[in-house]
Amino acid sequence: MPEMTVAIPVNEIAKVIRAMNDEEIETLSLLLSEDAAELLQRKKDLELKKVEFITREQAFDVQG
Repeated sequence: MPEMTVAIPVNEIAKVIRAMNDEEIETLSLLLSEDAAELLQRKKDLELKKVEFITREQAFDVQG
């Protein structure tokens, strides 16, 4: 994949981050983590309907 470098002042990046809502901050944090590649692949799999979401009950085996 081709790479591109863009010079963006740190102050501009800070302004964008400060304008983010909680959900966007959480997404940014996940994308900056070492698990980002796996999370992006999972998202792609969901979008392509290769896998399905599971319910809270399925995820945590909630008996109820």
